[in-house]
Amino acid sequence: MDVHRNLLHPLRVYSLIFGLLFNHRVPAEGAEYASTYIVHMDKYVMPSQFYNHEHWYRSMFYSVKGVRANQNTHIEDLYHYTYDIVMHGFSAKLTQSELDILEDMPGHLMSFPDPVGKLHTTHSTEFLGLTPKLGLLPISQFGQDVIIAVLDTGIWPESQSFLDNGMEAVPARWKGTCESGTAFHPSLCNKKLIGARYFNKGAVAKYGDIDPTQDYDSPRDNRGHGSHTSSTAAGNYVDDVNYYGYTAGTARGVAPDGRIAMYKCVWETATSVALGSDVLAGMESAITDGADVLSLSLGSTPLPISKML
Repeated sequence: MDVHRNLLHPLRVYSLIFGLLFNHRVPAEGAEYASTYIVHMDKYVMPSQFYNHEHWYRSMFYSVKGVRANQNTHIEDLYHYTYDIVMHGFSAKLTQSELDILEDMPGHLMSFPDPVGKLHTTHSTEFLGLTPKLGLLPISQFGQDVIIAVLDTGIWPESQSFLDNGMEAVPARWKGTCESGTAFHPSLCNKKLIGARYFNKGAVAKYGDIDPTQDYDSPRDNRGHGSHTSSTAAGNYVDDVNYYGYTAGTARGVAPDGRIAMYKCVWETATSVALGSDVLAGMESAITDGADVLSLSLGSTPLPISKML
């Protein structure tokens, strides 16, 4: 459904109302530097004239930008995501003046500059005290049909860890999909890798378009971190694995009978970066798709409590 087509009529009314209430003048394009902000809203104060929260959020966004819906394609690109599960609100690129106006509007709770996260990894099974013979692993049948959403650098689907040998049909409750992109076709998914999406609006807004020499503009993993964490979580059994001829054995993930869905939200620039707006969008999508577990091997620079998401 194209939400934007239905915004025009009520938006004219509300743009006028907001304009009268706040009596502002938007700076000329380029007069101020714009940054991405995550805006936390109180969904329960949405006026009844709006038919859903995205309609309300977009009308506020267009109002502070001083335009009508679909009037300016460039402005449309500055609205990034709507959040309705992991939090209530949206992310968009705004100048400080526009943010000041938005923060005075009814329903606004708090705004955060889009944070940048970094990759982390731990020795998961040892940390959790999991063993293959006793405890949670055998009780859970090694994660049979548990759907694990991994939010990371993407995935290398050709890895033997992601073969679906011996796996039954994908659980009927799964609503996700595999998106196409650079060097990634939906046919690469199977009964092990059941979903693959990518989210980069926050990264592109901050660093520019994805550099094809640095990363794939798709769910494909260029760094290897996402493939590593995915195989650690739910990689299938791979026989005859060794390290340069030593310590031969069988490799597997913590939950080898589980399913993997990749939500790529970490991108290669000069280093690996995860913008908060992209991570939230990935979490929102994973929950909507029906994931049972969210796996994030990410962290950020310590922030004051008032600035934490």
